[in-house]
Amino acid sequence: MTDGEDVQQNKNWSLIYDELVPLMARFGVDDAFGEGDYWILDDNWGPKQHKICVFNLDILRPEVVYALQNIIRNFSDWSVVFAVDVPGKEEVWPPMGLIIREHEIIDGLQRQYFPPEYQSIQYEGSRVGTDKD
Repeated sequence: MTDGEDVQQNKNWSLIYDELVPLMARFGVDDAFGEGDYWILDDNWGPKQHKICVFNLDILRPEVVYALQNIIRNFSDWSVVFAVDVPGKEEVWPPMGLIIREHEIIDGLQRQYFPPEYQSIQYEGSRVGTDKD
């Protein structure tokens, strides 16, 4: 990344983060130690991406995902990654999540592990991820 690209990436990261925090607060509690509903990672590691660890499956509701997608519509090439990390399931469930982009939702959820009430969650226009995602 050039200096100019790095400055723009930092600026966009902060702008998106500043929108994510109040939006997600409408749906649950942010807690880095797994005692809330999710955790928005608050470090910028360089890629055009924000990561949210999901501790409570209610956060996977379509309305939450679509609201996040609406935020990044204004930021081309950015994504929000949902990493499912339900406490107590770390050794039982495989890694899974969603990649939310301005134009698509890549669905890597393995619903067979979820309680029945969450197994039917669907996202309009989503697609299954590949090894290229």
